Amino acid sequence: MPKEIEIQIRFNDLDGYGHVNNAVYLSYCEIARTNCYSDIFHNSIENKMWFILTSAEVHYKKFLKLEDKAFVKLWLSSAKGALFTFEYEIHNGNGVIYAAAKTTHAVYDAVKNKPVRVPQAVIDEVETL
Repeated sequence: MPKEIEIQIRFNDLDGYGHVNNAVYLSYCEIARTNCYSDIFHNSIENKMWFILTSAEVHYKKFLKLEDKAFVKLWLSSAKGALFTFEYEIHNGNGVIYAAAKTTHAVYDAVKNKPVRVPQAVIDEVETL
């Protein structure tokens, strides 16, 4: 089920042209991901189960400016083996899409010191929040 949060664009996010810097879009995705799923992430860390970012991609569609409204919608798009993927849409709430993004993460067991299958309990919890 998709989740959505509003992002406050800060002056610090801007590049010399007055647009949100391209790298900041991934920070917005991270903010949305940790905001929506912080309880799951904290519980996993306590249980020595880490979610490690393995890849990130962003497809830029329209630039963001300081005065723009920005929302990040995210959802779990796949979970297979040790990997799971979130997809994101950064938009203004009125149909304008600024970017689409995707991050893939590996589940790493710090006790066993190796990647492990995504626990079904984590998948279920992410999908029901």
